[in-house]
Amino acid sequence: MRIVDLLKKDSIQLNASPKSKSEAIDMLIDLQVKGGNIADREEYKKGILAREEKGSTAVGEGIAIPHAKSEAVKAPSLAAMTVPEGVDYESLDDEPSNLLFMIAAPNDGDVHLEVLSRLMTILMDEDFRAKLLNAGDKNEFLKVIDDMENEKYPDEPRAEAKPTEGYKVLAVTACPTGIAHTLYGGGSS
Repeated sequence: MRIVDLLKKDSIQLNASPKSKSEAIDMLIDLQVKGGNIADREEYKKGILAREEKGSTAVGEGIAIPHAKSEAVKAPSLAAMTVPEGVDYESLDDEPSNLLFMIAAPNDGDVHLEVLSRLMTILMDEDFRAKLLNAGDKNEFLKVIDDMENEKYPDEPRAEAKPTEGYKVLAVTACPTGIAHTLYGGGSS
């Protein structure tokens, strides 16, 4: 599951300036709602706050990744926010967080763990984090992520490639007797 497929432009805010962890959470939740994948804002917020009570989701190096599984989530999604001045997110290293990603996941399955793992893998790269923080607009922010995912996961298909209606040729084969066979997907042959 690619990060760029879960993150909509409406769910990104660059150069934000929340004054507290609480305000940052509210801003990220608003971005999630704006992205259209949250059915009930307050129910989703309860999940985020319950997770934060177990321990801060700020992992250090300026990164915070609040997340929740909730019945209020219609579809897996992400919200992202850059905070140039940083915000005290109660990080493990006591440093302010300036790059925040919020994961919203439905209650069924463990998609949040897959997304969390992928985010942590790509966010370990200091140059990548710097590029995200310096992105001039949302398109550039998404391109930086897309480029990193293409580099880290070059053989992975992109989710945005939609199948076409009707037949899709999967393979054409030939047999020794000279009869050609065509295999089709997505319909009867």
